[in-house]
Amino acid sequence: MQKTDVCIVGAGPSGTIAALFLAKFGINCTLVDKAIFPRDKICGDGISGWVVTILNELDKDLLNRLTKQPFLLPSFGIRLVAPNHKSLDLPFLEDNRTGSDIPPGFIGKRFDFDNFLIDEVKTKKEIELLENTEIIGYSKEKDGIRLRTSDETEIYSRIVLFSNGANSKFMQDPGGIYKSKSHIMTGLKSYYSGVTGFHEQNYVELHFLKDILPGYFWIFPLPNGLANVGIGLDQERIKKKKLNLKNIMLEAIETVPYLKERFKDAEMVSRIQAFGLPLWDGKRFISGNHYILTGDAASLIDPVTGEGMGHAAISGMYAAEQCKRSLESNDFSANFMRNYDKQVYNRIGKELKISSKIVHFIKYPWLFNMVVNKANNSSLLKEKLTLAMTDLEVRKELNNPLLYLKILMGK
Repeated sequence: MQKTDVCIVGAGPSGTIAALFLAKFGINCTLVDKAIFPRDKICGDGISGWVVTILNELDKDLLNRLTKQPFLLPSFGIRLVAPNHKSLDLPFLEDNRTGSDIPPGFIGKRFDFDNFLIDEVKTKKEIELLENTEIIGYSKEKDGIRLRTSDETEIYSRIVLFSNGANSKFMQDPGGIYKSKSHIMTGLKSYYSGVTGFHEQNYVELHFLKDILPGYFWIFPLPNGLANVGIGLDQERIKKKKLNLKNIMLEAIETVPYLKERFKDAEMVSRIQAFGLPLWDGKRFISGNHYILTGDAASLIDPVTGEGMGHAAISGMYAAEQCKRSLESNDFSANFMRNYDKQVYNRIGKELKISSKIVHFIKYPWLFNMVVNKANNSSLLKEKLTLAMTDLEVRKELNNPLLYLKILMGK
């Protein structure tokens, strides 16, 4: 049996970032993943400003090296397309802490991004990386947690970070997180070449098609003329309306006039893959005796955009900080672990709460059309929507019905 102070189950962004922060603190840990890297990961491939900010806090040199990687495309904004096919371009506000030469966001295949972080992990003597090792179960011990692996070996750890993604069985046990179909998004994605019509600054695109609101169709540009193309909607609406997302996605590309024009010379270069995303549906405990949940396993995915990478990075950093506190104080109790929960929710809790309410407004096509139409003719409203991506006080206004009444009345 192997013993360690900290064992991290899952080497995606939250797990690797946690491991790298622990190494920065001089704390040894074991990082375990069932895959052998590089490995593919179904994702929209957006790398948000949150990720940039956290990597800057971790290691400015690491962030600078990342920005020079050929697999990344810098992105400077988001394009929202209303059900009436009118678009609204909103620039990302740059984070002054990272330096003026660092773009506010990136787009890059998870295959490459995750492997970049793994290569960094392999340079740290404090991190023991165990690939091709699946954690199949656990048992609680007096002073830690005993993990069982697929090769019948055991790992005993004083703290375990369950960071193994949206399909983690540890989300329910020991995490106690059970999701309804209304808060699980089914996403489909494929890679295309030859898609045209992108913004010159590589804006990521969310197309809110009438038949799948509050879900959306997305197009994210990638290097070398590729694009990540997909569609997502919650499972409750899919079941209730008996929708076939694959057919809707392909039909939109073939029949929606502006999409048909952009895809006329495009070619699908990968098969369509499906994945599930546990959307945030309320504040809950994401830690307990001797354990912490991070990233998607903690259900930290934004219910409006489906974005989870940035929140994964934030939770990974705070999980490492909690491990440091627990090891220094020799306190691994659930009550002491709640400091991690507080840090996470203080950073992104308001954002998630507001997003969960905004969902109720974007499901109305007429309202969405009205806001986009007005924003294109009002610099003040457009500025407000741009600020809402980073300013929580402004975002709160989007949750207020009075705002839409004022917009409707032309005020």
